Order: sequence, then structure tokens, then C-alpha cells
Amino acid sequence: MSEVKTGLVLEGGAMRGIFSAGVLDYMLKKDIYYDYVIGVSAGAGNAVNYVSRQEGRTKKIITHENAESYYGVGQLFENKKILNLEMLVAEYALKDIPYDFDTFFASKTECESVVVNCETGKAEYKGNFKTKDEFLKCQMASCSVPFICEPVEIDGYHYLDGSIIDSIPLERAVEKGCDKIVVVLTKPEGSKPTDYSKVKKLIEWSYKKYPELCDAMAHRRQAYDRQDKFMKKLVKEGKVFVIRPEEQMIRHFENNNEKLLQCYQYGYDTMRKQFKAFEKFMEDKSSPRQRGSDFPAENKED
Repeated sequence: MSEVKTGLVLEGGAMRGIFSAGVLDYMLKKDIYYDYVIGVSAGAGNAVNYVSRQEGRTKKIITHENAESYYGVGQLFENKKILNLEMLVAEYALKDIPYDFDTFFASKTECESVVVNCETGKAEYKGNFKTKDEFLKCQMASCSVPFICEPVEIDGYHYLDGSIIDSIPLERAVEKGCDKIVVVLTKPEGSKPTDYSKVKKLIEWSYKKYPELCDAMAHRRQAYDRQDKFMKKLVKEGKVFVIRPEEQMIRHFENNNEKLLQCYQYGYDTMRKQFKAFEKFMEDKSSPRQRGSDFPAENKED
């Protein structure tokens, strides 16, 4: 019997990504790793921090004491954009909260981030990074939220937040050959993403240079519903394990650190409570790879 390939799919959700950070930090405590990891928007940030094995890094960034230096009305007046991606991604990675590039580039885990090509209106999956600059550009692009960020230019093309097209990049994980896939979502069952079709005129005015992007944004809800249906199908088939909050604890752009830390702990505790079910799903040869072992982690209590 051939070895089972494991995958991890991480949804975005801006500050709600701190729920996923809690989930992933519990996995890191248990030395749980995967063959393939893909993240979109805030999930892309979670993905790379997970692959570099930097427990707590996402939490530190989101709850940074100088968060207003990269997000808020002050940024709008100073830089003509609400979210300063250069500071959030690049400066923090290189200075304030150093990113472990060595561990990331040495990892055997394949890691991809989802971005949307503004010119084509199609999702693209960026990975196999060769340089730090290429890595950082991609992370900025995947987190470039429509209306509050400018598109990020890479090799002559312009990119925005990948969740516009592929909010739950599960199909990509299947295409990459993953047999057992864990999906971490940031919204409760029944929640829907932003419906850009309700602001179609604003989209067409803001992105008049990118008609394909405008069309894709207007159909985002339909794309999400299709991805959600596909995910539920694979759950029934025993191929997908979903971890998600039962309630929405924070707003999309929450700035209350106490609430953010509570949401982080909620994610950590959610994973801890579901760990036995998770182990059962990943049992036998389908278990995630672990540091120094081919066997599942013990179900020990912290």
C-alpha cells in the first residue's frame, strides 16, 4: 500500500485568523506536520508560520502593541491605505518579529499561498520560493484585501487577496495528490463571506482597469458555495476533517486585544478537544509526519 499524503488547508478571515493560529499552535505542541500546506489571505500567513515551526508568531503579530502602526485610520491619512502590508509582512518578518527563513526553506513540507491575478481574474498558487523577496511579495499579495490595500505587483502582474476566488482551497490540495486533508476554517457553520455583488458599481469603479477581476469578485459567493459543497462531500467520504469555531467571537477587523487573545485561546482549546477525533481520522499510515517519528503523537494533556 502506498504512503498516504496529508494536507492542511487554511481559510483566511483577517483578524479571525487568530483562531487558526491557536489551532496550529496546539498542533505544533504535538509535533504534527503535513506533506502539503496551503493558505489563503490570513491563512497564508498562518501557513508559513506553521511550516517555519514558529509557535506563537501569528498571535504576536496580530496582537502587537504597535498594531496601529500597520492598520487603522492613521494609516489611511499617512499612506492612503488602511493596511500597511509592507510593515505587517516585510518589516515584521525582517526586524520586529523575525521570520525563520532557514527552517521554512529547509522544510520538506510543500507550502503554497493563494493569490488572485487582477489581469486574468484567476486564482494562482504560489510556492517553491527561491528568495526572501519572492516569499514576502507573495505573502503581501495574498493578504492584499480589496478596497483597503493596493494590488501587489509581481513579475509585471498585479495581485490581490486570494480569497476573492478561492476562499477554501481544498480543490488545490486534492489536485496536489493529498489523500487525507485537514481544513481549518475561521467562520461558524452557515456563515458566508463578503458578497461583493452587492457593491458591483463600487467594484467596477475601483478596479476599472481589471474587468476580469470585477467579474470574479461579483461571483465570489457562488464560488464559495461550490467550495463549501465540495468540502462537505469529502467530509462524508472520510477524506476531510474540518476544524472551525462554533461561534463568531470577533469582528473581521477586530482591534480589541483582549477579545483577540480570547479567540486565540478558543482555537487552541478547540483543537485540544478535537484531538482524539483528529487522531482517529489520521490513524494508521495516514498519520501526519512528526519530528523524528513515523507514528502518531501521544494524546497527552498539556
